[in-house]
Amino acid sequence: MMTSRERVWCALNYQKADRTPIDVGGTMMTGVHVDAYCEIARRLKLDVLPPKCYEQFQMLARLDDSMMRYFHSDVIQLENPIVTWGQKNENWQLWKTHLGNEILMPGGFNPTKDEFGCLHIHDARGNSLAFMSPDSLYFERECPTGLSDDFTLTDPDVWRRSLPLYTDEELELLQCRGRFLRDNTDYSVHGGCVRGQLGTHGLYAGHTISDWLCLLTLEPSYTKDILEAAADRAIENLALYLEATGDCIDSILVSGADYGTQRNELFSPDIFRVQYMPAFKRINDFIHGHTRAKTMIHSCGSLHGMIESIIDGGFDILNPVHTNAHMMEPKLLADRFGGRIVFWGGGVETQTTLPYGTPEEVYEQVQARIRVFGETNGFVFAAIHNLQHGVPFENIQSMISAVLTYQP
Repeated sequence: MMTSRERVWCALNYQKADRTPIDVGGTMMTGVHVDAYCEIARRLKLDVLPPKCYEQFQMLARLDDSMMRYFHSDVIQLENPIVTWGQKNENWQLWKTHLGNEILMPGGFNPTKDEFGCLHIHDARGNSLAFMSPDSLYFERECPTGLSDDFTLTDPDVWRRSLPLYTDEELELLQCRGRFLRDNTDYSVHGGCVRGQLGTHGLYAGHTISDWLCLLTLEPSYTKDILEAAADRAIENLALYLEATGDCIDSILVSGADYGTQRNELFSPDIFRVQYMPAFKRINDFIHGHTRAKTMIHSCGSLHGMIESIIDGGFDILNPVHTNAHMMEPKLLADRFGGRIVFWGGGVETQTTLPYGTPEEVYEQVQARIRVFGETNGFVFAAIHNLQHGVPFENIQSMISAVLTYQP
């Protein structure tokens, strides 16, 4: 029997493994919501509560080893010490969700409540970064999204220098934790890097998303300069990151932004190819030149028109494989792109089948997806994005059972 690390490494290199590798909780896009985690733990009668919420935007739980074993997960994340809104994941304190579950939040987590009952997370200057409405399960970004009357362009070099570099303290923690995971577990270690803002929603250089989408068309030389400046900073960070962790990780998250909607790409695939991909290719080439780790791009939505550029730009892994978006049908993707990019996700529909189907429907869909994507040998099973609160426990059990019992 293969170890988890061997199993995932086979998939990353299009080789047949002893079974389909599984990822639940191994990345920031394949995680488990804290309230869902608490419910699963209670159903299993596992002594793993309260969970640590290491990512306070998606409200993700850090999986205990016994929970990892329940999911048969083959991937574990080497988390950044700071994941969301400047919160250092240390000095954990008890906090209660709106569903009444006790969880652990970072010691610096200290939201304030306004007159409407909304909780707000603030930066050091007192600006609200995110808010949680009463009875909500998530914090939302506190940012304008509308179209401005006029555009004020940012100096690309000023933008680059505004993006933070890893500190010595962070790098020391990453190195120690990375070596521990490599030397004391058999999990495939995923590096949740995403530094430099090219791969996040912070890439807009102070513009709203509406302004940025206009600028991509109206000021293409400017937006390309901004993207290249972000790539410069990302490579500066990666030089530090890979020196600390390069021999410990098998995969690394380069981009976590979304470029698709349910019905189409967010903007022209030609813009993506001309403006984004040169910057991403520099990043991917740097990573491939300094480590064996494979590079991952995450994007929800319909990406069919962008996938060829994603491959040409040097990405090895596509996640979450949003198969119920337009032109993202499993067989279409496998036939057109199989063997050239690893499909990490797409294993079960999280908008439909997993939360609303029967256990039998979940089982059948999971095995059908393995039949299609498994033919490429480049497939890591994961649901399409995180496990959310409200998914029936029986459906989760059926999902895992379907992977473990699949016989080609």
